[in-house]
Amino acid sequence: MNDNQPPNGPSGSPDAATWFARLQRRPDDGDLRRSFETWLAADPRNRQDWESVNGAWDRLGALKDDSRVQAARRAVQAETAAARRQPQMRWAAGIAAAVLSAGALAGYGAWRQGADAPRETTVAAAPQALAVYVTPVGGQKVVTLDDGSKVTLSTDTEVRLTEWGRRRGLSVVKGEAFFEVAKNPDRPFVVSAAGRTVTALGTAFDVRVEPRQWSVSLLEGKIRVASPRAMVDITPGHELVQAGDQPWTVQPRNVADLTSWRDGSLVFENRPLGAIVAEMNRYSTRKVRIEDPALAATPLSGRFRTGDVAGFVATLEAYGMAKAAPVSASIIELRPLAGE
Repeated sequence: MNDNQPPNGPSGSPDAATWFARLQRRPDDGDLRRSFETWLAADPRNRQDWESVNGAWDRLGALKDDSRVQAARRAVQAETAAARRQPQMRWAAGIAAAVLSAGALAGYGAWRQGADAPRETTVAAAPQALAVYVTPVGGQKVVTLDDGSKVTLSTDTEVRLTEWGRRRGLSVVKGEAFFEVAKNPDRPFVVSAAGRTVTALGTAFDVRVEPRQWSVSLLEGKIRVASPRAMVDITPGHELVQAGDQPWTVQPRNVADLTSWRDGSLVFENRPLGAIVAEMNRYSTRKVRIEDPALAATPLSGRFRTGDVAGFVATLEAYGMAKAAPVSASIIELRPLAGE
C-alpha cells in the first residue's frame, strides 16, 4: 500500500482528515507533501474539505482551556485508542471526531484573534500551519526561526510557518512582515502572499498584504516573485505592487523609509494627507478621518511615530494645516482651517 495515498472517504474522494493526520505525523516528508498538494489541486471540493478540517482543528487548539473542548479532546483520545486496538479503523477517526466536536462549539461564540479580527475569517483561507505568529493593532513582534532567520511582524499581522524541511516556507495572511533570511542554498526560503510566492536564499525584504493590494520591497539581496502567470526578479531598492488582479508594477523606492516602521516611525515624502492618515490609522485603535477632499489631497512630508495619533494631529495643527475635531473617544476628524 502506498502510504502517500490515503484511502478514500465516504464520497469516494481522498479523505481530508486522513491527509491531516499523516501530515501532522510526518511534516518533513517531501514526497507526502507533494502527493497531498496533487490531491488538493485535483478537485475544488478537496480544498473545501481540507480548509474545514484544518480550520476546525486550529479553533479547537485555540480554545483548549474551555471545559467543553477538554471534554471533546477526551472523546478524541478514546476514538484514537479504539482505532489502534482495531486495525480496520482509520487513525484519522480521532481527527474526524475532533472536527465534529469543534463544530459543536460554534454556538460558544467567536474566538477572536488580535484586537479585532474574527479568526474564522482568516483560518478558512489560510494554509496549514506548523506555527502561527500574530500581532494586535499597534503591536510589533520579532520571531527568530530555527535557522537564524528573523521575521519582524508589524501592526495587525498574521504570519504562518507552513513548511520547515527541504524548503523553508511561510505565509503572510494579512498585515506586513520584514524577513531577514539566513543564507542556505540547499533550503530555499519561500514566502507566499495573496496567491503569489517570494523566493530568496539570503536577503532582507518586506511583504505587505492589504484587502485590495499586496506589495513586496527589497532592501538587500535578490528575490524572485512568481504567480501562476508571471515571474520577475527584484533587485535592491525596488518595490513590486499589485492591486487586485491588475498587472504588477516594479519601481525604485526608498526601502529604508518603507520599512522605518521597524524603528517605530513612519516616513512620508510628498504624500497626500489622506494617504498619510490611512497609514497612521493602521497603528492605532484611535482613528483619524478626513471628510474634506481638498484637505485629503494636500501633500505633506515628515516623520511621525507609529501609534501617536495625538502627536500627529497636534503637529498638523501647529503647522496650520488643519484643525482637529474629536467626534468620539475613538475618532478624530481633521477639518480645514476657517477661511481656507
